[in-house]
Amino acid sequence: MEKIRLLPSGINDFERVRRDNLYYVDKTQFIATLEGGDSYVFFGRPRRFGKSLFVSMLEAYYDIKNKDRFDELFSGLWIHEHPTERRAFYQVLKLDFSQVDGKVEKVEEKFNEYCCIAIHEFAQKYAEYYDENYVNNVLACNNASERLLYIISQARLKKIPLYLIVDEYDNFTNTILSLHGKEMYTAITHGEGFYRELFKKFKGNFERIFLTGVSPVTLEDLTSGFNIASYVSQYQELNQMLGFSEVDVKDMIKYYHSVGKIKGDLAQQTDFIISTIKPWCDNYYFSSKSFEANEPPMYNGMMVMYYLNRYMQDGKFPEDMTAPNTMIDYGKLDHLVKIEQEMGNDYRNSFINKAVSSDFILGHVKEHFAAINILEDENFISLMYYYGMLTICGGFGALLKLRIPNNNIRKQFYTYIRSRFPKAAAVNIAELEIQFANAAILGEWKEMLTYIATSYSKASSTRNAAEGERNIQGYFMAYLNLAPYYLMCPEIECNHGYCDIFLMPDRHVSDVQHSYIIEFKYISTKEKPEKTQEKFAEAKAQLAVYAADEKVKNLTENTTLHKIAMVFMGAELELMEEVN
Repeated sequence: MEKIRLLPSGINDFERVRRDNLYYVDKTQFIATLEGGDSYVFFGRPRRFGKSLFVSMLEAYYDIKNKDRFDELFSGLWIHEHPTERRAFYQVLKLDFSQVDGKVEKVEEKFNEYCCIAIHEFAQKYAEYYDENYVNNVLACNNASERLLYIISQARLKKIPLYLIVDEYDNFTNTILSLHGKEMYTAITHGEGFYRELFKKFKGNFERIFLTGVSPVTLEDLTSGFNIASYVSQYQELNQMLGFSEVDVKDMIKYYHSVGKIKGDLAQQTDFIISTIKPWCDNYYFSSKSFEANEPPMYNGMMVMYYLNRYMQDGKFPEDMTAPNTMIDYGKLDHLVKIEQEMGNDYRNSFINKAVSSDFILGHVKEHFAAINILEDENFISLMYYYGMLTICGGFGALLKLRIPNNNIRKQFYTYIRSRFPKAAAVNIAELEIQFANAAILGEWKEMLTYIATSYSKASSTRNAAEGERNIQGYFMAYLNLAPYYLMCPEIECNHGYCDIFLMPDRHVSDVQHSYIIEFKYISTKEKPEKTQEKFAEAKAQLAVYAADEKVKNLTENTTLHKIAMVFMGAELELMEEVN
């Protein structure tokens, strides 16, 4: 009987995945796609999206040392039946810059140390192809740059083709940029900076180069040192190269059902699992053409494996569906916001409020941009896309529509919004959790919403925050998303309109008896009091239309739907009523 294939959560070594018969979502068809394109490419994806396992697969496929292991490593995969001309053709140098310590005091030393070790391992691996003193000569070189030049020169003499893979090429440089500023970053990527000097050696000395990372900021700053890479991150034919499609996820469910790890009726289990995890880890598009062609969006594979592993343990999903180890490093975002605020601008804070409270935002995603321009507003949108915090959801003329892809990312935005408010206006989360339970199970919602509204008033007064409906909506969503009973659906389209907040029951939480649509209205402190009733009437009419939508009826099935209108004057709640 075949051993059950375990999910390779956190394992980035392709040879280990195959050796230990772990579950592998086949991505080998993209070898042929890449090989048919440019020789030097940069491919970016958000963190935890499978980049390292993919480059490990490339390394195993192209390594000349694996010529006699093709069946062992690739049997049963697409590429085994469709091998390319360059199979097992290269000596492969792989560099993983996530291994370099980003501490600014020793970054050059640590970078050189890591590269020296990697090049020495390369020399030992391929020693049989060279002269007797090859490895010793590599060790005798003074630094990584000299070692690199030596192995390149020896390969050229022997007419041996080289393939360079650089994984997480931007990891430690972006850490320096975000935490230590542009001056230190520029020192290592410009002029005679050590990082830029090494990249100069790449150009023209490798037959093929594959670079991968999150954002293309560093690459732009290395232009004169390395200006030959094609940016292929948004190519339609590579949209599904990383991550899982829904077909992939269903195949995984089918397999684990067949070996008894998932019990019950297959069709019902598939529907339940997909409907539960989809709002938390799906909905990524990396090509506008893929969206326009109605191709399937991509799931974050790391998150899918986390949820399935948990579900297969006891038939339940975790109460808190926020997947660990997938959270974006908020130090980077926070640093960018603080720099901007020091300059007297507040674009990023307003951008975040708009992103969480809108169905989409408009902007451009640039293929690359220099770090010196990172504070430009249009580049911030690109950064959020590359970090995986925004995804493509259509076009509007020459602009792209971008939105938050799923609840895992949305919760990260909400966490950031909450962190911006001072401790003087802090919400007692323990108390709020009790109010969430009362609202979800008993339908007692007034205390919950009043408490958040009072907190908003204190926070706005303390911060002198800009007044406005969007600011109020963002604050409420930042706290309502903490309720474990609901999926947060801001501005869901229903009956040709958008409700402000829809608290949709989470299907994997069984005791939710009540659901909510909340509509906010705002009047300034200069308005006359009678304006309150006028705005309430508007909210009441809108709520009636939204509640009648078939989509809302289906999503709130088996619960009592409450329609709540809230009217604010400035930061103060003037009127709050349930609309019957």
